[in-house]
Amino acid sequence: MIEDRKKTILHAGSQLFAEKGYFATTVQDIAEQCNMSKASIYKLFQSKEDILLQIISTLHEEIVQASSALHFEDNVPPRDQLVQKLIVQLHEFIVRHNFFINLNQNVPMELGSQIRTVMLNFKRTMISWQKEALIQAFGTEIEPIVWDMAVCMQGMLREFVFLSHVDRKTKLDLEALAAFIVDSIETMIHQRMGKTPVVDAELAAHLNLYDPEVGRKYFGESEWRKSVRELTLAVHQRSPEPIRADLLAAVERLDIERRKKVPQAFMIDALIAYLRQREELTEEVSYLQHVYFANWEEEKHG
Repeated sequence: MIEDRKKTILHAGSQLFAEKGYFATTVQDIAEQCNMSKASIYKLFQSKEDILLQIISTLHEEIVQASSALHFEDNVPPRDQLVQKLIVQLHEFIVRHNFFINLNQNVPMELGSQIRTVMLNFKRTMISWQKEALIQAFGTEIEPIVWDMAVCMQGMLREFVFLSHVDRKTKLDLEALAAFIVDSIETMIHQRMGKTPVVDAELAAHLNLYDPEVGRKYFGESEWRKSVRELTLAVHQRSPEPIRADLLAAVERLDIERRKKVPQAFMIDALIAYLRQREELTEEVSYLQHVYFANWEEEKHG
């Protein structure tokens, strides 16, 4: 009940801030929009400034969650999945762009540093999301250059969203735009593979670009299930029959161990090492290992 009322207030606040601007909007305006009293608003939020900061965080979460919530059949290629995710992400950015434009023009001086911190955290979240989405689409072999590609993809998204608001009468074809972005990134990947990246993993860490919670929150469980399915299928299709049962048992044991509340790190490492010995499973085991390291390896195990 309380969460529903908070959502109602945040939704009303975001509409009014976008239409009237932050300074012209009062808490009374928000209360009237919600059919509530000012006292009810202040029971849930300390001030108008508090409402604004929570709106920004909520909008950011909605943008990322919308594209991450898509579900695909196993026969949809990862590259096509990325296109569909970008279509949703572009739409979410565009429909909320008015709010952020107005915010940039009417930032309360006393909230400037707090808003900048929230916006920087969101940029970090988005670049981390792009990084994980690109590995999901193009495989772990792009890891050496993935930060360069993530920054480029985020830059293209940002600039095309800006262009969509230069002329409101012109509607961008989001499907064609998303396909263009993925095509461009794929071309850059082919051109840059094997070359020294501009932003390597060490620099990304120094610049604080990586948010490990992004992978865990938006990609972790679904990617783990996918990697286990693909590895199981590869064993059935490519591994010699005499050892197939042992390999399938190892995959099952690995999945069970990872899902435990307190998984045994040495057991997971040993099972992955065992599976990596099979040359015909190299690609699938590498991806499963990437998913595990990206999402759970840093946790303390028993």
